Amino acid sequence: MTSIIVLYSEIYYEPLCEKYSTLLTLNKEPDGELKKYTKNIRITRPSTNEDTINKTYCSYGISNTLSNSTNSSINLMTQEQLDEFTQFILNNNYVINDAVTQIYKNNLYNNNKRVIYAFMLNI
Repeated sequence: MTSIIVLYSEIYYEPLCEKYSTLLTLNKEPDGELKKYTKNIRITRPSTNEDTINKTYCSYGISNTLSNSTNSSINLMTQEQLDEFTQFILNNNYVINDAVTQIYKNNLYNNNKRVIYAFMLNI
């Protein structure tokens, strides 16, 4: 069975550094080589106008140890490292699926997340 992974850019607030970043996140934990570079992270929505019940949620962040250029303040890959992330998945037997990407882009209604692309492990 093929597992589809969706890559998002997502606004993230780091309370220790008191700064916002745009992270690369995944919709679920991937199989394959990428799995060892992912971790479950807690995201706080940037807007204070939203209901407090939905103020935080979990997502899968990607460790910046996967990249040659690191952002030492948050230790997670940011949107600026998209090229390096894409190179990593293409070199590690993952395939980007344009048709599935379009389905996700047309159906996501979340101001905090933006779909970049969908991909899967090529078995």
